[in-house]
Amino acid sequence: MIAYLEGYILRSEENFIVLKTSADVGYAVHVPLQLSAKYSQEEFLSLHIYSNYREDDISLYGFQNLEEKKLFEMLIKTSGVGPKTGLAVLSALSPRQLIDAVQQNNTGVFSQVPGIGKKTAAKLCLDMNDQLKKHPISGFEAGIVQNEETGSVSSAEEIDGVFSALKNLGYSDKEILPVLRESGSIEMGFEDRLKKALSLLTPLR
Repeated sequence: MIAYLEGYILRSEENFIVLKTSADVGYAVHVPLQLSAKYSQEEFLSLHIYSNYREDDISLYGFQNLEEKKLFEMLIKTSGVGPKTGLAVLSALSPRQLIDAVQQNNTGVFSQVPGIGKKTAAKLCLDMNDQLKKHPISGFEAGIVQNEETGSVSSAEEIDGVFSALKNLGYSDKEILPVLRESGSIEMGFEDRLKKALSLLTPLR
């Protein structure tokens, strides 16, 4: 299984590049739209690869970091979302936008993605939210979190700050994430929010 490739771009098209490695082998790799638009011919590029094997085809999907690859793998675990649709999602939405949409159950965001209807969007949000709770994506753990009681949306910067502080205190992702949703209203500042989170976490240990 191919997991990683690096080399020079021989050809770049929409959602598709040909990467020539040091072994003088050219690999056809499907990539998110923003990545193919960012790089041009003869530029050096390294990619984390997802290999999709079928009876009549082997397709490679490339991502610039492991976090984006993990999101792609979560996407295609949803019934009705194949690799091409998963790539379309990551071409239309940034990782941050995707995670926020899933956490807030904002199915309307996916209307801009070809191949995803209302039912698939609802199932995608449900399935991915469960996966993200069990396997948080490094660097995107907190983001904008919807308060379940008030329905308000908390500041991403404040939530990220609280998350980082709790990580530095030795708490795990699995301990922190459920508590962040209960750590205060949108009006609360960083210090009050952190105190609230700590008060919720302390009884758990």
